[in-house]
Amino acid sequence: MGKFGVFGIFIVVCVGHLLALQSTIAKQNSISKPKAKVHHITLSSVVIKKETPVPTPPKPEPIILPPEPEPIVKKPKPKPKPKRRVKKPVITPPPVVEKTLKEVTPEPIVEQVIAKVEKIDTSSIRDKYTSEIRVQIRKNLIYPRLAKRLRLQDIVKVSFRVQKNGTINNIKILNKPKKVLQNGAIKTLKSLTLKAIPSELDAEFMDIVIPIEFKLIQG
Repeated sequence: MGKFGVFGIFIVVCVGHLLALQSTIAKQNSISKPKAKVHHITLSSVVIKKETPVPTPPKPEPIILPPEPEPIVKKPKPKPKPKRRVKKPVITPPPVVEKTLKEVTPEPIVEQVIAKVEKIDTSSIRDKYTSEIRVQIRKNLIYPRLAKRLRLQDIVKVSFRVQKNGTINNIKILNKPKKVLQNGAIKTLKSLTLKAIPSELDAEFMDIVIPIEFKLIQG
């Protein structure tokens, strides 16, 4: 037999072994698997479970937001008015004129003396001098005894002239009291020694009118 004959026999033997092995494996599988039991289900054996209702969650309450405050509108500040610039006038100096020595002549210097004249209130000085005379009359009043005895009281209005040296003359009675009171007024004026007329009045004499009161003091 040649080489191909032996190889063919070998292949046949291998194929036979393979077939025998497959048959033995199939038998073992059929023996080892148990038959599955078949259960018959009836309607009475079936228990239907009721589905429990799923509670619905409560609706959330609406959230009420407070009203938004109105925006505060700021008033714009008024712009300050621009200050007007006042232009200062430009002062131009006068032109300098050059003069020669011959043209320049000396000017005489005049000294002006300003005398301050103070106004004197002569009315106040006159009133003060008159009030001093009245004080002297009250202090040196000659009340006649007969007038006191008869309890005579009156006002004698007299006018007289005071000379520059203070002497009194030209006495006149201007009303009509009792004669005894007139004599008392004249005697009083003649007994006075007055000061000279103030020099500020610059008067040679003064005419004065004064009421002389004769009044008894009750005691």
